[in-house]
Amino acid sequence: MHFTKKERLILINQYKILSKLCPDDSEHYNELREILEDGYEIFYSQIDEWISQDMSKSEGEFVLEILNLYRAIEDYKRMSKDQEIIKNSYSYFRGFDGNNEGQYMQFARFLINKQNKFSEQKDYLRKNDNLNSHMPMIGIYKSMLSKWSSIGKPWNLSAQNINDILSI
Repeated sequence: MHFTKKERLILINQYKILSKLCPDDSEHYNELREILEDGYEIFYSQIDEWISQDMSKSEGEFVLEILNLYRAIEDYKRMSKDQEIIKNSYSYFRGFDGNNEGQYMQFARFLINKQNKFSEQKDYLRKNDNLNSHMPMIGIYKSMLSKWSSIGKPWNLSAQNINDILSI
């Protein structure tokens, strides 16, 4: 990573301000300020190491699409009380693998917990370990979405539709 002198000056001033506003973290901010003031480029990675990589638009759309599918499944379960579907281990959103799909898991948490979207999923946060499936799920979800797409992505799903989608 490389900073221009102007960028360094801006960041130095920001860290000076933050060290005063957040006294508990002032030592950390002063260290970052010193790295920038003295131009220790070898440590510039510490400046942004806490910032996540960008999530692509298509990855975000994928998470929204799987949550929309689960919303449709939840609607059916609430209306029908169909025990066969309710007992299916894939009939509730399991989240994403925290070790391998962490960015997806974080985005799902953001949508559900911060933006209060897909609030029906809050009922499962204990069951799915706060959206951490502890196993890779992207492939399974892609298969489910493919099956949903093949029937036209209806919002009003039948028991047969859901059983087909959930048959992994």
